[in-house]
Amino acid sequence: MKKWLAIGNILAVVGIVFFIIQPFRTAPPTPNVTAGEVSIPTTEGSYCWDGLLSGGCVDKAYSSVVTMAGEEQPTSVSPGEKITVTFNKKPQKIGAEKWVGEEQVESVNMKNHTIVVPDEKGVYVYHLVAHWKQGDGSYVFSVEVK
Repeated sequence: MKKWLAIGNILAVVGIVFFIIQPFRTAPPTPNVTAGEVSIPTTEGSYCWDGLLSGGCVDKAYSSVVTMAGEEQPTSVSPGEKITVTFNKKPQKIGAEKWVGEEQVESVNMKNHTIVVPDEKGVYVYHLVAHWKQGDGSYVFSVEVK
């Protein structure tokens, strides 16, 4: 009986390690983007990732960040609302920029993985680039301030 209990414990630890560390993953983690309790869909862009058994880069061809965001409808948010960006594996560094139309882009200051949307009504596209030891990934999402 003790032997089976020990084997069960070992398998549980191995399972937890693979779930948390994910050494065989071939792509970067997908972000969980939320505004309060509302989940905001994201579109994955190009990335490079080195897994335990394989690695490489994937280039996704989009004419622009705004076009990439067009795969999902903008999520309605309130003026000044906070958007939280989390990953199941915390990145070493994450950068963000805000797009308004195809031409107007500006860097976004993220504090504690949080973005505060503008008070002005309109559609805003956010482009995220996250960096881990194993590589990097890019993502976009859009919101409409109403």
